[in-house]
Amino acid sequence: MNAILRAPLQLRRPAYHIFYRQQQRIKSTLPKQSVKSGGEPGQGSSWFIRAWGRYCEALLARPLIVKATSASLIFFTSDSATQYLLDPTGEWDGARAGSGAAFGVIATTWLHYWWGFLEGFVGARLPVARHRLSNTLVKVVVDQAIGAPLYIYTYYVVTNFLQELNSQQPQMDDGKSASVLLKETHDNASQMLMPTMMRHWMLWPAVHTFNFYYMPLHHRVLVQNLVLVGWSGYLSHLNNGGLMTPKEEIVVTAETIKRRETVQQGHPVVLTRKITVLSHPPPSAETIAMVDPKK
Repeated sequence: MNAILRAPLQLRRPAYHIFYRQQQRIKSTLPKQSVKSGGEPGQGSSWFIRAWGRYCEALLARPLIVKATSASLIFFTSDSATQYLLDPTGEWDGARAGSGAAFGVIATTWLHYWWGFLEGFVGARLPVARHRLSNTLVKVVVDQAIGAPLYIYTYYVVTNFLQELNSQQPQMDDGKSASVLLKETHDNASQMLMPTMMRHWMLWPAVHTFNFYYMPLHHRVLVQNLVLVGWSGYLSHLNNGGLMTPKEEIVVTAETIKRRETVQQGHPVVLTRKITVLSHPPPSAETIAMVDPKK
């Protein structure tokens, strides 16, 4: 009877232990000498230690809010900086920066729960204490095969949908419906997904191998957000004209080939006329008329 009553607790024990260990790790990262008995940072500590202590305390109290807020600020700032660097004299697009900030909240919420699931799922099969490297590599492979494509796809859908929706506000009566916008953004995201993933895999597997191997669970989103300072700006550039979809590449390639063929068809005529004039004896009046009708 006692075994039956204890069974539900045993089933819940791994998840509880993961949460408990995570809380203990956060507490262990708090600077011990920078906080007085009253909880306020010590006056003798550096500003970095005081800021780090406050960050860890906030992370312990409200982990999801802290992670989502920092990611939102990073996406907003990085997108704004990208706009300025690419076009210093252009007008700042608040909707574009705001759509990136909204995605930062959505993506960080997803990562908070997704990485927590990975930690428990893989850790139950490959304990970190005995299989640290294998545990890390499996999490990286699963994350890059499932989590990363969903992350990139959601970025294109959310940002493009919000930007298109904002651009139609003045003429909402004649604008597209939300369902039509969602379908268009879905089609665009599907086409841009694989070209973006090829660029994504050049950077992020190495970042997350370091992240999963060395960093505790509660600080992994922070590492991700630090790298996102540059990567989110690059994503914004790709999303706003920096990356052509496969269909656009086909159209541009076809136009380039057509233009090249047109030039090549006209070039031999000009070359033949020069050879005719320079290589033969003085032409007759009829030949001159055929080569240059104006004469």
